[in-house]
Amino acid sequence: MDTNKVELYIYDLSKGMAAAFSPMLIGKRIQGIWHTSIVVYNREYFFGSKGVESCNPGTTALERPLRVEVIGETQVPYSVFIDYLNGLSETTYAYNSLLLEERRKTLKEKLIRKEKKREKKRKKILESGGELPPELKEDFAMADTDTVNGQSQLPSDEAFALEEEEERREEEAKKKAREPPIVYKDIIDVKVEFDALVALIDGKLNPEEQRATEELQQYMIGDEGSWALSDGFLDFVGRLLNDTQLSVDVRVKTLNVLAMAALKDDVILVLHQDRKDHILMNYAFEIDRLSIQEQEAIALFMANMFENLSSSEWLLYISEWTYNNQQTSNIRVTTKVAVHSLLSDSPILQDRGAAIIHNLACKEVFDDVAVELTMALLQYFNSKPPEEQLYRCMKALAKFVQVSTQEVPQLIQMIGPDPRSFKGVSDRVDSLVDQIALKLR
Repeated sequence: MDTNKVELYIYDLSKGMAAAFSPMLIGKRIQGIWHTSIVVYNREYFFGSKGVESCNPGTTALERPLRVEVIGETQVPYSVFIDYLNGLSETTYAYNSLLLEERRKTLKEKLIRKEKKREKKRKKILESGGELPPELKEDFAMADTDTVNGQSQLPSDEAFALEEEEERREEEAKKKAREPPIVYKDIIDVKVEFDALVALIDGKLNPEEQRATEELQQYMIGDEGSWALSDGFLDFVGRLLNDTQLSVDVRVKTLNVLAMAALKDDVILVLHQDRKDHILMNYAFEIDRLSIQEQEAIALFMANMFENLSSSEWLLYISEWTYNNQQTSNIRVTTKVAVHSLLSDSPILQDRGAAIIHNLACKEVFDDVAVELTMALLQYFNSKPPEEQLYRCMKALAKFVQVSTQEVPQLIQMIGPDPRSFKGVSDRVDSLVDQIALKLR
């Protein structure tokens, strides 16, 4: 059989810039932003925007590689190699490319949110006649260069990699500094719930859905990573949630299992699969039309999503899509679930709604979200809530008067009740009431 040499081409996408500028940008030296390719059969193969791509060796836009290493030999026939590669290009690598693009969209949304906050700060300083600090002047200049014909641009590969590294460092710092979210870790026995779900759907699944059930078992019971879930896993979830021939209990059990999955640190990889069809959020959007058991399960799922920074950020995504002729987004659905739960007649839903609003208040929300949640809180206060829920809601309100310094205090004074009417409930509530009262003067 013919033997062919296999080489690894190593490129630095930054062409030395990462090593030169990373200490100044992120406080840590990055030797390079690496890209690799495989050269075999006198052809260079690499992962590109369209999946697996190829060219004559050394003729990519990156020109000559920084380093070439011989990693072995192969006797696999060329025809077999090409068939295998084509299969990967249409499945695994095409999916990875989609994930990368979705990751870029996520990054862009975060950059937009950051710039909105900075612009708000700049506006306040200028309106008060103050002088912009150097960092805000620089931010403004950078914002200009990142816009072409009025449209925000996605960052370059180099900027994307550096921003990801900075984001990773920020996330670690946030984990250490953040206020602990209110989640429900011990409320569901996931094995009992999963076994009950399997019993309910036994004999009602096709072979592919049966495999998805086994994958879910590996992920939740076998404690495997999210890699155990195939690309079509969310289609299986969509069937369980939307097939009217299945019982309500199926939907409740499915949501309860997902609520426990939300506590896993790699659940974000599953959520990113839902950026196209929005199976989970479209279902949650209908919370006011569902049974009380489903509503409680949705609220549990959403509260637990705040366990990890990445999944809690996912709840705040602002990218819109159309559902039932209405424009919506992740943050709109999250807000709707929170408000509906808090103002329901179910003590369980009220408890979980208060948890979601508390968790949202610990994040960076826009003025309009703070205002909508404040209106729900004020309405809820008229129901004489128990101390625990009152504390969560007062804590959220204390955050919102800082986020929206004009509208939220005005709402409190116009609508009521006055937070000071709850003085004496507990020391911790009193402390929060005092903080809010300072903003009402």
